[in-house]
Amino acid sequence: MSPAAMSSLAALLAVAVAGQSEGSLRGAWPRSLSGACPAGTGRPVSGSPCMTCPEGTWSSGNEETCTRCVAGTWSDVRGLTSKSGCHSCAAGKWSSQEGAIAPTACQNCPAGRWSNGTGLSASAQCTRCGKGTWSSEEGATSQSVCTKCEAGKWSPSTAATSEEACSSCAMGRYSRVVGASSHYACKACIPGTWSSAEGASSSEVCTACEAGKWSPAEGAISSSTCGSCSPGRWNSNTGSSSATSCIACTSGKYSSALAATSESTCQQCGAGTYQPIQAAADKALCIQCAVGNFSNSEGAASCSYCPEGSYGDAFGLTACTSCPQGTWTNSAGSIRADLCYSWVKAPSPSPAAPVPQDIYP
Repeated sequence: MSPAAMSSLAALLAVAVAGQSEGSLRGAWPRSLSGACPAGTGRPVSGSPCMTCPEGTWSSGNEETCTRCVAGTWSDVRGLTSKSGCHSCAAGKWSSQEGAIAPTACQNCPAGRWSNGTGLSASAQCTRCGKGTWSSEEGATSQSVCTKCEAGKWSPSTAATSEEACSSCAMGRYSRVVGASSHYACKACIPGTWSSAEGASSSEVCTACEAGKWSPAEGAISSSTCGSCSPGRWNSNTGSSSATSCIACTSGKYSSALAATSESTCQQCGAGTYQPIQAAADKALCIQCAVGNFSNSEGAASCSYCPEGSYGDAFGLTACTSCPQGTWTNSAGSIRADLCYSWVKAPSPSPAAPVPQDIYP
């Protein structure tokens, strides 16, 4: 035993024997330095007299020593006779210290956590704010302090301490969910639309592709994803998701316009020409009528044969030349003037007269 301890023990013994007669000490000395102490007392060191339990400890009278108040509790009273006299740390607080003598030993639950229970012995016993929430408050006693990430944001973290833990939905996506815990809550803008906004909370940010354009992509982030209707086609609707929404110019018409928004862009092929296909993209695809044919109207899908009694000896005719008077062609679609002949169609033969029947045998 150190000199200091010996000195302290001597002082305690002096107090214990003060006023005692030599005769009484002779019989009591062995009993006072061993065995269980009365409730609320204990021996500071083995073999010392029973002393009042100091703050932060207690004794029920069955032990020689005073027992420390457990972690998560404290006591500022001397001579406690039961552990029930150790006060629990309040809700929202915790303490890992044994034998604490004041409530100041109880620390606040850290930000991002809360507790409505008492007597916690570790900060880990404070309940974490859940995914999709955060809290900057220390010593919180209710889950209500955990603020949800706003719509358009999400967080996979627990015990988050600031709003910065909430990540924004990426461009091309949005979320109406408050307190989302995963990026899967962020929905993609539908095909035919796009958005360059981050943290969007509504599908209203998804901008439709313009008329004359289309996009098959989900979650598009730029108008550049909207493809144009090709020449020879048009589309008056916005937000189209497929090239099939681009309507073909009809036969007899053409259009060289890219991303056309109206059928009025489809120009008619001129008289004397025709266009048999749909979605023609250039005027050069308007074909001249062949010799022996003509077209007297615009936007024709085919040419007509020159009728009998006329001929057509050039390409791209809008009318055929009639044979000179007294001549005729023997078929439609004649291609030269020398096919006009001076001839008259033979009359149809008369029906044969019936042969008389012999009335005699």
